[in-house]
Amino acid sequence: MNNENKDFDQHELEKIRMKKMKAIIEAKKRKEATQERIISTSEKIDFVLKVVLAPEAYNHLNSLKVNEPYVYQSIYNELISPDVIQNIDYLLAIIKSRGGTPRKIPLDAIIYLERKAKGIRSKIQVKRGDDMMDLSSFLSKE
Repeated sequence: MNNENKDFDQHELEKIRMKKMKAIIEAKKRKEATQERIISTSEKIDFVLKVVLAPEAYNHLNSLKVNEPYVYQSIYNELISPDVIQNIDYLLAIIKSRGGTPRKIPLDAIIYLERKAKGIRSKIQVKRGDDMMDLSSFLSKE
């Protein structure tokens, strides 16, 4: 009888261990599923930028992010308004339903925003003989 009690206790302990292992595995699966569903807002915005920008524009923006964070932040603020952040899930739904965007923002637009953030004004240079002068000086001389 004593041997039967030990076997019974061992069997009950094994059942308890199996229940706990099963609960741990299920909790881990739930946690992974939750993490997959909850993508941070910054990842969503990055995805939208990747879809909306032309590939070379997206690469240029990412290089600015690494090399010139202040310029990147200025461009980011121009492209991503608070309304975009509030409606990011709606934008993602539209992008997924349409399979992307019909037109992409070109590299020129990102370079324009970069120059604007750096305070670089465009200058048109005119060569007259051996002299180089900007267009406004050239036009005012004549």
